[in-house]
Amino acid sequence: MTSFEGSIFERIRTSMEQMRPSERKVADYILNQPEKAISQGISAMAADSGISDPTVLRFCRAIGYDGFQDFKLGLAQSIAVGTPGVHQGIEPDDRAPTLAAKICAQTINAVNDLSKKVDWDQVDRAIDVLAAAARIEFHGAGASGAVAIDAQHKFFRLNVPVVAYVDPHMQIMSAASLNCGDALVSFSYTGRAREVVNAARLAREREASVIAVTTAGTALAEIASHPICLPVIEDTEQYTPMTSRLLQLVVVDILEVGVALRRGPSLSHHLRRLKEALLQARLDANGA
Repeated sequence: MTSFEGSIFERIRTSMEQMRPSERKVADYILNQPEKAISQGISAMAADSGISDPTVLRFCRAIGYDGFQDFKLGLAQSIAVGTPGVHQGIEPDDRAPTLAAKICAQTINAVNDLSKKVDWDQVDRAIDVLAAAARIEFHGAGASGAVAIDAQHKFFRLNVPVVAYVDPHMQIMSAASLNCGDALVSFSYTGRAREVVNAARLAREREASVIAVTTAGTALAEIASHPICLPVIEDTEQYTPMTSRLLQLVVVDILEVGVALRRGPSLSHHLRRLKEALLQARLDANGA
């Protein structure tokens, strides 16, 4: 596929003057009824546009796509991205293939957005803090609590004392026991989870480093010594967090791999020992 900036709708509007009249019919149809078009095959789209199947293919190539399926993926991406809300672009009668295309496209765009908008210098500093920490804690509530537990599972392998707390009382008590040289990683996409924010504040008072995986301008971001601010891509006040939670998990992976690299060869023997121990917990190829 040819590389373009912007959504498919911008491509269509930009290219319409150079299109044949028959191709403009397809363009008008897509611009006016994108939700219907995403669920159609090439023949149905051609019939509704009042043109032939080959004209639809010419239209797809005119706006930079290799074929009809390539075009449909681009359409799904443009529908799925751009408006807060997990269900943006999804219709009640969407079948599984259309639903999958829209959700996958939204997720792909969100991860790409993360790579462009996160302050990677701040991430580098957070990795340095975690690599040197004597003790690491992960806090989260609700959907972010699941991220905290995932982070504990991954960082446990790095041979440093690590624990995750999702209970608010445990978060407060544990934060009160942190010291200079310890690190707390707090997860809250909204940055307003009361217990998580209060524990982060207490950890700062104890002179521990606080890494916040949140969004910019939030209470948690203001408290953190190292805020990692995610792009705003969904309204978690109205919808169950989906893509935002995935972005938090991506950040966890980046931090964990970064810390492993910082610690270098000294970690290799430990990781190899863990790998060998895990082999005893798995069935062999014969199921024994």
